[in-house]
Amino acid sequence: MKWKKFLIGAFTVFTLFAPVANAEVVTVQGTGITEDAAIQDAKRNAVEKAIGTYLQSESRMQDMELVFDAVNTRTQGYVKSCKVISKKTKEDTVTVVAQVDVSNEPGSEFMKDIEVVMTLKDPRLAVVTEHYGDDGGETFKRYTAMCTAAIREELAKRGFTHVVDNPVNVDYIVVGNLTVGKGRAVTIPNWNDISNPQMTQVETGLSKSEAVMDCKIKKADTDEIIGEFHATGSNIGSANGELDNQAVVKLAANAAQEVRKIFNREASKVFSSVKVIAQVGDGEKILDLEEYLRQTQGVTGVYMRSFEDGKCIIDVDTGLSPQNLYRTLSAVAKGDLNLKLRGFSSTVLEISI
Repeated sequence: MKWKKFLIGAFTVFTLFAPVANAEVVTVQGTGITEDAAIQDAKRNAVEKAIGTYLQSESRMQDMELVFDAVNTRTQGYVKSCKVISKKTKEDTVTVVAQVDVSNEPGSEFMKDIEVVMTLKDPRLAVVTEHYGDDGGETFKRYTAMCTAAIREELAKRGFTHVVDNPVNVDYIVVGNLTVGKGRAVTIPNWNDISNPQMTQVETGLSKSEAVMDCKIKKADTDEIIGEFHATGSNIGSANGELDNQAVVKLAANAAQEVRKIFNREASKVFSSVKVIAQVGDGEKILDLEEYLRQTQGVTGVYMRSFEDGKCIIDVDTGLSPQNLYRTLSAVAKGDLNLKLRGFSSTVLEISI
């Protein structure tokens, strides 16, 4: 079942329908070469159907099938139960009809992740992990490859569908510098020597390995750094080569969480400013436009940038999208300005007066 069957054309996800409950039972069909594959297909279709009903069609052009490929990797976490009603086998294809109980809470982590991906227009992300100093040989090359792969996998689970390791033709670059500590002996105080101010330590026979990474995320076109963080991962156990491997895996999961937080912040800035370009027939209307913008709910700042040859440019600080700014402004100005919509993009509103 494809998303375009539920949502057609342009849309944005800043507004979600308020749910009555946090779950929905849907009846769907699934197909596959085995019964298990058919059930999995039914579960995926059910998640798509349940969540799709909460997206409000509005304004943004998106390739929905690319955006929601994430559903394929996140299905299991949102299916509470699945009951097969009927099964039919024809040649090499199994078809099932199933009732699936799907969690569809709009405030869930899954929905928040999808909102971020869609708000940032499903960006292409390059993940590049390097090792501090020299490469440390084949072992450390393996660790950087492990770290890169683990971060990419974590981001894919969170809905990002274009995560690559080549920083060419991308929107954002995640650059990490990795250090993996050699296994160190784990000791505990010698409780038999408690009277000694400088208590001796007793070896436990265990070792500790720690992976550390300093990371920056920057816009590929401008090199602007949008976030930095320091992440760690450690593991304690018997001294063997697996300690470092497991420490790197834990580091990667922690790093992916930090990357996610930074992209959440980046997404929240998308509509923090709107440039209003107004074609003005009567120059005296400019001051009226500026005043009505200041009176518009959701606007926190209005800055006149230029006026020349009947063209006025105003920067507006607002949490409103350009189209919602136009609607709200039209309601405030009513018929006084005779506003007409000429066009809009994600950060620009073009009008005439």
